[in-house]
Amino acid sequence: MSIVVQPSARETFTPRELATAYRDFAESGPQYVNAQSGLKASLYQFGTHVLIVYEEAETGVVLLVHPASQDEMSPRSVDARNPQSTDGLAHAKYLRNDRSS
Repeated sequence: MSIVVQPSARETFTPRELATAYRDFAESGPQYVNAQSGLKASLYQFGTHVLIVYEEAETGVVLLVHPASQDEMSPRSVDARNPQSTDGLAHAKYLRNDRSS
């Protein structure tokens, strides 16, 4: 299994927090599973920050992402409002508070 930690997650969270979230995701399984796309995701809160850990179904790559980093997320990113959705554009618009669509 490959792991990618996005730069903003690396800057926001300590190595211990990143390792804890990944370990929990790997050992306990995801909190959310989209049966249609196969996307698996979990959200972790450390203080006032939220970390998204998700596995892309096609590649099996696990990504650790800080949600404020919409430019770093893959096109099949988790929508923080609806983790079962994989609409990256909707997620980016939500993060920019642009709900006019």
